[in-house]
Amino acid sequence: MKQNFAIFSAALLAMLSLNSTAAMPLSDADAQNLQSAGTVSVSGVRGTLDDATRELSQKAAEQGASHYRVIGAQNPGDSSLWNGSAEIYR
Repeated sequence: MKQNFAIFSAALLAMLSLNSTAAMPLSDADAQNLQSAGTVSVSGVRGTLDDATRELSQKAAEQGASHYRVIGAQNPGDSSLWNGSAEIYR
């Protein structure tokens, strides 16, 4: 479980380098100060956790969000396909 959190945290930090067309990640503490605008999700994203997080960021931006917070990500079995969801903030 700790390893998944470390990977998840690293993916969020990697998202900071994306261009301005993507929503930016938030920490749990930062998210507490904002009003949620809903959720977005992805499924069957081929690649890595970074790829799934990148797609969540893009979906959040498409919904008009400036920020997002990943609330779940999973990779069933030994598959390279990822599912995930994120809470979005405007």
